[in-house]
Amino acid sequence: MTVNQTLKISEKDQNLIKELDQNIRNYVKEYGNKKDSELLNQAISDIKKHHENQKRKSGQPFIIHPLRVANYICRAGLDAPTVVASLLHDIIEDTKMIHHDIQKRYGPWYAEIVTGLTKIKKPDSKKSISTNNLDATYQRMLKTMVQDVRALFIKIFDRLDNMRDMESMPREKQRRISLETLNIFVPIAERLGLTQICQEHNELCFKLLYPRRYQKTLQEIDELIKARISTINSMKKSIENNIEKQNLPYKKIETLFVHPASRIQDAGPIDHVLEGFRIIVNNSLDCFQALGIMHTNYNVIPLKIRDYISNPLWNGYEGIKTEIRIEGEQTCLEILSEEMLIKNQFGIMAHWRGSPTELADYYQIYLNHLDHMAEDKDVRMPEVLSYVQSDQVQVYTPKGDMLVFPKGATILDFAYGIHSDLGNHCIGALINPSSLDKTKKRVPRERQLFTGESLQIITDRGVHPREEWLEQVKTSKSRSQINKAIEQQKILNARNSGRILIEREIREKGLKQDLEKWIKSNDFKDALKLEKLSENKFLQEIGLQKRPLRPFLKKYNLLNYKRTGGLKEMINTEFWGDIFGTDKNIFLIDDIHNPLLKISNCCFPIPGDKILGFIHDDKEIEIHLTDCKNMIRKSVNSSLNKIPIEVAWQISKNIKRSHTINIQVIDGTGILFQITKIIKGAGVAIIKSETSIRKNKEANIRIKLDSVNWPVFHKIVEKLRPLKFVKKIWEDPLKKF
Repeated sequence: MTVNQTLKISEKDQNLIKELDQNIRNYVKEYGNKKDSELLNQAISDIKKHHENQKRKSGQPFIIHPLRVANYICRAGLDAPTVVASLLHDIIEDTKMIHHDIQKRYGPWYAEIVTGLTKIKKPDSKKSISTNNLDATYQRMLKTMVQDVRALFIKIFDRLDNMRDMESMPREKQRRISLETLNIFVPIAERLGLTQICQEHNELCFKLLYPRRYQKTLQEIDELIKARISTINSMKKSIENNIEKQNLPYKKIETLFVHPASRIQDAGPIDHVLEGFRIIVNNSLDCFQALGIMHTNYNVIPLKIRDYISNPLWNGYEGIKTEIRIEGEQTCLEILSEEMLIKNQFGIMAHWRGSPTELADYYQIYLNHLDHMAEDKDVRMPEVLSYVQSDQVQVYTPKGDMLVFPKGATILDFAYGIHSDLGNHCIGALINPSSLDKTKKRVPRERQLFTGESLQIITDRGVHPREEWLEQVKTSKSRSQINKAIEQQKILNARNSGRILIEREIREKGLKQDLEKWIKSNDFKDALKLEKLSENKFLQEIGLQKRPLRPFLKKYNLLNYKRTGGLKEMINTEFWGDIFGTDKNIFLIDDIHNPLLKISNCCFPIPGDKILGFIHDDKEIEIHLTDCKNMIRKSVNSSLNKIPIEVAWQISKNIKRSHTINIQVIDGTGILFQITKIIKGAGVAIIKSETSIRKNKEANIRIKLDSVNWPVFHKIVEKLRPLKFVKKIWEDPLKKF
C-alpha cells in the first residue's frame, strides 16, 4: 500500500468502485435493518475519506480492496454487521483512526473485531522483536476469530483478495504470504468446511510458490482430459441412463477432474485425471435410492462405502461416497443433495445464522479448542500451528454425539472434552460399548484415540490429576484442566496440612477442645480480621509453611504456651484415624510431595522401598529406609526429637511418568555402560543423560527416563544401589532436565 497526494483513478476503476458500492448497499438494504444501513453509509464514507490517497502495489486505489472483501461477504450470505465490519478491517492498520474512534462511531463490537484483525506493528528501533510481534498478532487475531467467527470470515476473504492481487508484490513477500496462508489460514478454513475457499487459496499459493510447476500441471491435466474425454463421457452417460431407467429425479451429474490445487505437495507425474462423478439429487432419501441403483447396476468395491449423511465428517461434510466399476474402470461416486453441496462448499458459513450458539457441534468444538489455546499464555504460536495443521480424529460418545480431536489425542483428552470432572477422575474407557457385547474392551486413559470409535469413560472418585498426566494428553484444554486441578488439590492438601499442624499444636498444649470449635471461636476470627485473612487462606499459608504458626498464636494469645503437653498425645488412634482414614496409627503416603513429608537425603527412599517414619520437630514426617544405617546410628542420640510412626506407600502402580535418576559415583571406566545396561534391560528408554565431575575422583550422573510406572522404576533403582561404584542414588521429579 502506498500514498499519493494526487491519486488519479482510471475510468475502469471508478466504474468498479461504483458497482461494488451499489452491490453492497443493495444487499444491506435487503437483508439488514435501518441501523445497519446507517452504519454502512458511515463506513463507506470513512473508508473513502481515510483511504482516499492510498493505492495498492497493483496501482489500483486501495478502497477497491475493502469493497471487494465486503462483496465476498455479501455473496456468502452473511449478516449486515459483518459486511460493515469488513469495510473497516484495514482502517486502523493503514490510517490514523484508532480503537477508540471505531468504538465511538460504531460501537464496541465493531471496535473489537477491527482491532483483532489489525497487525501489531513492530517498533522501528527494535527489529529483533519482530517475531514476538508476529506471535502476538496471530494470538490476538486467533482470539478474536474464535470468540466471534465472523472475524474469521472477514480474514479469510481479506486474505483471498490479497492472494488474487499478489503478483505485483516482491517475490519474497509472495513466498512469505503464501506459506503463511498454507500453514495457518488454509488448515483453519479446511477444518471449518470452507472447501471452495480452501481450494482457491491452495491454487493461488501453488501458482505463487511454484509458478513453473503450476503451469506444467495445468498443461498435463488439460492433455489428459483431452485424451480421455470420450471414455469419461461414456461413463457419465451410463450413470445417467441407469438413474433415468429407475425414474429417479436428479438435478445433474458432474464429472470431477483432478484439481490443480491438489498437486501443490506432489511434484511427480499425474497418473490419472478423473477423480469420479458427483450425483446431485433432491433430498437425503433420494441419495440412498441413487446408491441402491448404482450398486445394483455396477460392481461395488468392498469396504469403500461411506455414509456421511447419518454421520457428517469432522469438517461438516455430508453425503455418500462409494466406489464402483464402470465399463471395467474403477471410479468414485459422490451422492448428495443440492443443500448438502452448498454446506460442503461453504461449511461453517452455510450454517451461520447470526449466532455462535447455532453452529454445529463439530465446528463449536474446534473453535473452543482454539479459544483455549488463545487464552493460554503459556501456549506459543508453533503449538497453535501444530494443532491447526494436524489431522483430525473423529470419535463418539455412547449417545452418538461426535467429538473431534487432533491426531495423537488420548482417552484422557476425550474425557476432558466432555467434562472436566470426568477427566479429573478418569482411569480408562470402554471401547464401542454395547449392551449386546458381553466382552467389553477396556483401555487405559493414556491410550490414543482412533477415528470411528465409541467411548464410555470409566472413573474412580479416588483418582485425581497428577503431573504425569500432562504427558498423557495432546490438547491445550486438557493440560489447562489438569494444571487447574493439580493447583486446587495442592491448595486443599495445604489446608488439610494446616489443620493438622494446628491440631498438633493444640494437642501438644494439652487442650481437649475440638479443632473446628477452636477455629470458629471469636478470638481466632478476630485474629484473622486483624491479619486481613480468610480462614481458608490462613490454613493454606500454614500448610505451605509460608506463615509460622507459633508466632501467630503467641501474638494473639490464642494458646497458653506456659502449659506443656506430651507430644505422644498427638499420636493416637483417634487423631490419626480421623485425619488419614485408618483405624491404626499409620500414615498412608499417596503423594511424595505432601508438605507433611520429608524424604530423607541420607537414604532417598522411593515408592516400593520398605520404610519407616519419624515425626521430626513437630513439623514433618521424615521417611527413611528400614535399613538406613545413618538413621540407626543417629537414633541412639537421645537429643534427637524424633518420634516413630508407622508409614506405608499407597501410590498407584499404574501411574506412569518420566523419572530423572541422580547417581553419585566413584569415577572409573565402564560405569555409564553398566548403568545404561540395567536401565535398558528393564525395557525403559533413556531420553537424556549428562555427567559432571566432582572432587575426590567422584562424578554425578543424571539420566532422564521415558514414562514408566513406579514398580519398574523401583526395580531399576534396586539393581543400581548395590553397584560398588554407587555412593548415592536418588530421584527428584520436581527438577527440570
